[in-house]
Amino acid sequence: MIFDDKTRQQIREKFDAELKDDVYIKLFSTDLISGNNNSEYIDFTKEFLKELSEINDKVHVDSNGMYEEKAKKRGITVSPTVIIGDGNGWYPVQYFGAPAGYEAGSFIEAISMISRGDSALDASSREKLKNIDRDMLIETYVTPACPHCPKAVVLSNQIAIESGGKIVSRCIEAQEMIDRARMFNVSSVPQQVINEEKGSITIGVQQEKTFVNQVLNYGSNSAKEVLEKEEKEKKLREVLSANPDYPVVITDGNVDEAIAKYPFLVVDCWAEWCGPCKMIGPVIAKLASSQKGNIVFGKLDVDSNPDTSAKFNIRSIPNLLVFKDGNKVGDIVGAMPEAMLLEKINAFK
Repeated sequence: MIFDDKTRQQIREKFDAELKDDVYIKLFSTDLISGNNNSEYIDFTKEFLKELSEINDKVHVDSNGMYEEKAKKRGITVSPTVIIGDGNGWYPVQYFGAPAGYEAGSFIEAISMISRGDSALDASSREKLKNIDRDMLIETYVTPACPHCPKAVVLSNQIAIESGGKIVSRCIEAQEMIDRARMFNVSSVPQQVINEEKGSITIGVQQEKTFVNQVLNYGSNSAKEVLEKEEKEKKLREVLSANPDYPVVITDGNVDEAIAKYPFLVVDCWAEWCGPCKMIGPVIAKLASSQKGNIVFGKLDVDSNPDTSAKFNIRSIPNLLVFKDGNKVGDIVGAMPEAMLLEKINAFK
């Protein structure tokens, strides 16, 4: 048995809450003994998939031989290989090697995202990926003992799922696939490779915006125009307008000017990797519009603006800094509904 009772219950609760459509998974493997016999990985993968399908009946598993026509049609040459999404209209997520160790989490999350039909990427990332006009492959090299690797794999999977068939995300267990890992000089994980081009290699967990831009550069003929437009819009938002109806961009370079300029300013301190920050982001945008002329809202990326983060002792996010007449008068920490947030803000007036 792969999952203990506690883990099985946690997966069951997650699947019951999140799975919407059926998810079809194909396993390709061989029982032939070779010089690099990996029968233990195959046995693990078979049991892993069997137990997942028993936890929720929306998960369907189909086992296939490595040398069947189905495998040849999909270019499958590695045993075991698992494809998630086969039968859902496209094949966005692949795992070369057993989804063992920390990687089991990214695998389970992929099932959930495909079932929901929701990549959970930021709105700006979704818009950029609409411009992908070439078929792409993103490979992420991992090891089971790497606690950071699942974050990289999940991001790659999100991008593939959002692309609607243009992009395939392939998780490769580097220790099982040593020869392929050597092709790209994998010495540290996670490592990402786009379209098997060595010039595309990135190492470590990438920020969503940075990696989506990287993917765009390799997969879109209009990448240059899209990114130039984004940069112009960013510069415009850094201009401290007199009466904005949107969150202005706060940076180390303009924070003092913003505090002095606006009688009542609320700065949302956030980061791309922060889940609760993504939850509160649309709330801030809505309040910036509805409270125009009353409250000015700003957004500060803590990773890109370390001086301001240190100056105001930002230790957890989301953290809203409240300024009145040029002085900091309070903090509001954590994500919350619009009405509750506005009530807390108004308490500082």
